[in-house]
Amino acid sequence: MSVSNAWTTTTPASAARVNRVSVITDTGANLAALDKTKHKIVTCSSTGSGFTLNHAYLFTEDGTTAIDLGLIAAHDHTGSTDGGLFVEIIQGNSDYIDLLLTKTTDLYEASWASPVYWIKTVTGTGSVENATDGSSGERSIRLRPNGTSGSGSTVNYPHLKMAFGGNALFTSKLQIETATSVALHAGIQCDDVTAADSNTRKLQAEVCTVTNNNWWLRTANGSANSSSDTGVAITSNRVGITIEHNPLDGTANTTIFIDGTQALQKTTNIPTSSNTASDNLVKFSVKNNTAADRPLKFYGCRLFYKVEDSWD
Repeated sequence: MSVSNAWTTTTPASAARVNRVSVITDTGANLAALDKTKHKIVTCSSTGSGFTLNHAYLFTEDGTTAIDLGLIAAHDHTGSTDGGLFVEIIQGNSDYIDLLLTKTTDLYEASWASPVYWIKTVTGTGSVENATDGSSGERSIRLRPNGTSGSGSTVNYPHLKMAFGGNALFTSKLQIETATSVALHAGIQCDDVTAADSNTRKLQAEVCTVTNNNWWLRTANGSANSSSDTGVAITSNRVGITIEHNPLDGTANTTIFIDGTQALQKTTNIPTSSNTASDNLVKFSVKNNTAADRPLKFYGCRLFYKVEDSWD
């Protein structure tokens, strides 16, 4: 019987077999000195002699090569040798959609003619307008409470539904023009900022300077809602906000990233079932807490999400 065969109840123990089937852990120098024909998988406890700490290696049958299992080859999905064609990924995940609201027409609160791309809701003196930055030329939608305290302005993207039971990734670039006396919501199936916090399923980045001047993350699972303080202060600079929804992890969780850095992971009241309403896939909403304008601009967003049926 070869030492490469599987164990049976009658297999005698031997040094050759034990070496062959054991995972050996040693320093890089000692691993380099091994007769590699007598071992199969090793792990490195100290970098040296071409081996790297915490890497695992597979020895080839002829003992001439140690293959680093921690390295990843080029993986651009152009053929069967590097993960399969990219179109095959799309075919295999046909119940996921990538929504990119960054085209110039998407960043108009209405088209040049009559169709409205976003549903607009205003209270008090609130208004919605198109904006183009003078320095960068970037287009945005500008939500304005204007000058009456408690006034609000909201836009939401309609006619598409996301399934909360699948992974999702929302990201957007925002700017709070004056980072005081303001409240805002941004994300997936948010509440209007002028309404009370509801238990409607949501993934929502929010600010309320009545509480403090930090970004918060609020989630709701249909029965309860809760919010958590990220500890990251708001500013009047442009900021990237990303919400990553992972309902399929061992413990369902939602994570918020601010300017690319993980700020908070939340595991309470995470939605894991049902869909968004047809008129509230993505929402941006702002109000002031003073008799002065507190505009919010958003420069487009991206949402990668799951639907309950495929369209391949």
